[in-house]
Amino acid sequence: MSLSPEAIRFALLTRFLKGQAKVPQMPEAAMRIRQLLEDPRTSLEQLARVINSDPPLSAYLMQFAESPLIRGARPCVSMRDLLARLGTRQLGTLVLGFAARNLFISQEKALQQVFRQRWRKARERAAFCAVLAQRCDQSLDDAMLAGLLQDIGSLPLLAELEHWPDFPRDAQSLDGLCDYLSGDIGALVLTRWQVPTSLIECARQRNKWLHDHGGEADLTDLVLLASALQIQPANLPEPLPAQRRLGLEQPLADLSEALQDEQQLWLRMLA
Repeated sequence: MSLSPEAIRFALLTRFLKGQAKVPQMPEAAMRIRQLLEDPRTSLEQLARVINSDPPLSAYLMQFAESPLIRGARPCVSMRDLLARLGTRQLGTLVLGFAARNLFISQEKALQQVFRQRWRKARERAAFCAVLAQRCDQSLDDAMLAGLLQDIGSLPLLAELEHWPDFPRDAQSLDGLCDYLSGDIGALVLTRWQVPTSLIECARQRNKWLHDHGGEADLTDLVLLASALQIQPANLPEPLPAQRRLGLEQPLADLSEALQDEQQLWLRMLA
């Protein structure tokens, strides 16, 4: 007897919560650099050497030499120059975001396609997060990383589906499953990675458009608004609670259009 979609969702979530499904480890490159950053004796030369030994990572980071992240009168001409400008916290977040996209491995074409599509959307969301962070005076590097990792739960979920051949492989079914479970599984993954609580909360509140809380705007508000600008969900009361706290209460369609040019600049860099 085939299981209903609800039964499959419950069974999958239970496997992750019980530790029966594989939760990816923090990427090796991010782990190595994190260990170096935690050692006060680490020099910029040591960091540059480790990063330059990974050409794709090195090329990705050097893209930021001409970005709004970097301030200075002289251009960055070497990895050491770039690291001196970025600072250790921004370096750690950028490396983790870059490495996360290489964690998904599957032989199934349907699962690969859905993962690539969701990673493309993660980059779009991160680009909106960067623009909003600049507008709302929040941490740019935290915002970008939170945007990239908000849907990280889809990665192990899609990988686990290799063991569930009876689950439909059409894009709509796969996306629906990811949308339903990504928040809970993502919070589990990021907790295992021991990232800041603010990043975990961004994953946990994924697509919970009416999420409300007391106090000032936080990172969760910013990422929720970035997602809303990207998706523009229907039949929701506007402005959203996150919009009110961030002071950006204009209609989502108008706000998205106003930020589009800046968002595209960041998107090209993140690609």
